[in-house]
Amino acid sequence: MHIPDALKSEFHSQLDTASAVIHRHPQPTLKNELVQLSEYAQERDSRDSYGQGGIVSEFEEQICELFDKPSALFLPTGTLAQSVAMKCYSEASGKNGVGLHPTSHLRLHEHDAIEHLWGLSVHSMGEAQRALTAVDITQLNPEDVAAIIVETPMREIGGAMPSWDDLLTMRAWCSQHNVRMHLDGARIWQATEYYQRSLAQIAELFDSIYVSFYKDLGGIFGAALIGTDELIEPARVWSRRAGGNPITLYPEALSARKGLESYLLKMPDFVEFTKTLTDLLSSAGFEIIPPQPKAAMFHIRLPYNATIAAEKLVDYAQQQGVIVLPLPRAEHDDKAICEVSIGDRALEQAPEFWVKHLSACFS
Repeated sequence: MHIPDALKSEFHSQLDTASAVIHRHPQPTLKNELVQLSEYAQERDSRDSYGQGGIVSEFEEQICELFDKPSALFLPTGTLAQSVAMKCYSEASGKNGVGLHPTSHLRLHEHDAIEHLWGLSVHSMGEAQRALTAVDITQLNPEDVAAIIVETPMREIGGAMPSWDDLLTMRAWCSQHNVRMHLDGARIWQATEYYQRSLAQIAELFDSIYVSFYKDLGGIFGAALIGTDELIEPARVWSRRAGGNPITLYPEALSARKGLESYLLKMPDFVEFTKTLTDLLSSAGFEIIPPQPKAAMFHIRLPYNATIAAEKLVDYAQQQGVIVLPLPRAEHDDKAICEVSIGDRALEQAPEFWVKHLSACFS
């Protein structure tokens, strides 16, 4: 997929002046973001030193309470968090394999670091166009696999999720065969409505969890690896070895805490808005992936290639001051796919507003 750089640049220029934007939360200017964090910081907040003490340790304790796990490690990226977890599980078990869905971030967006950098081997499970099932897990040879990574919601297929019954069966299989079950929970904040369970109840099924603090929560960047003391202690060592232990992470931890306080309780509203919006879009003739979204995100497939879709988005933004979709993130069979994550910006307008403008943009 190729979108001309000039078109991308014009789209981002329109983002700065648009009166309505459908994707994610409002993005403050760099200066305003720093001012907001300065005003949010409390007198008792203090710096960490290489991830120890201060606001980072306090935030790790808060995350442990939220997920009802004994230990947590705040890290710069999810790429580091998940690779470190897999390396620790491999060392502890003596097994070199990791079970990954074809759409796993580790397979698509990390230049095969799990193999080339961390020295682990990938064992495929499931099919790219559907959510992971328990049957997919049982096709693995447990003698070769130290851990599996289960993502929910699954970003590459529009936020589809494994069923709760499938998760229970996966847990039983992993326990029976001494395979660790890790949650790619980059967007787990969106999943409580679908599963009708708290974050702690979901986390109970998993040996460890990775969460992101910028995708849904508006943080600058940052992630956490959550699990047992037996995992987190060697994970601290491996993160240091990998260069993921800077002298301080207090700005990111402060931003993450602020985002958690601002957005966690809004997730049910975002999910409900998504359901209403996508029902209306489907009725208007748009192709939604998955057909009935369960999370606060979805994909929309357009009957144009990525460049033509981008041109239409830019032209409409120039004329109407409305960004009806983010730029396409993929293209299949000459059809562009755009990803929408519902946040504060979408909720500034009624669902009918977005359907009207999407229909006008692509009529």
